[in-house]
Amino acid sequence: MITVAMPSAPAAVLFDLDGTLLDTAPDLIGALNRVLLEQNRDPVAVADFRRWVSQGGRRLLREGFPDLDQSRIEDLLPCFLSYYEAHIAEHTLIYPGVDEVLAELDHHAIPWAIVTNKPIGLTHMLLRAIGWEGRTPVVIGGDSLAERKPHPLPLQVALQRLGASAANACMVGDDLRDIQAGQQAHCRTLIARWGYLDRPDQLAQWGADGIVERPLDLLGRWFSSARASA
Repeated sequence: MITVAMPSAPAAVLFDLDGTLLDTAPDLIGALNRVLLEQNRDPVAVADFRRWVSQGGRRLLREGFPDLDQSRIEDLLPCFLSYYEAHIAEHTLIYPGVDEVLAELDHHAIPWAIVTNKPIGLTHMLLRAIGWEGRTPVVIGGDSLAERKPHPLPLQVALQRLGASAANACMVGDDLRDIQAGQQAHCRTLIARWGYLDRPDQLAQWGADGIVERPLDLLGRWFSSARASA
């Protein structure tokens, strides 16, 4: 028995990483808390800071140290990154349903890639730690190219490496920059509602093609639930 692809199935899929495929918040906020403790400040709750994770380490540090100027934030960043690297996948989890979505894309020979603003070195380290090394042949990090999301270049390069065009390709992410990059690359765009959303009440203003509540809902958009004989 095989699943039948619907006409809405994408030609290729580009996924953000943090907050879309992986729940990395506990380890990233853990790194922030280590810096806070070293600066003799109280740690913060993961639940209170999740919404800023997709915006990177600098944003987490700015929220954790709201009284510091940007130059001081830059001074703290190496410590944050060093601790995160040393504890990169202690509590990180694959979101429920993600493995099934990726398996279905593979089953239909629909190419997919990871396009993240996370530094490429940390990205590969994380993928190895969770057993995803080589899971996709195309991984673009925030420092892989001259531009990063919301610029469309990372998406355009990813599609080129996948051998796919933007026509009917889809970008899935949980940050406005993902949607902006997808729109500028002329891809369809979907918001990962399960991710790290700073202002979830404003999602309609992003202009995405849709909002998806959980990873498995992607299958309902892209594939028929009907079964056919192999």
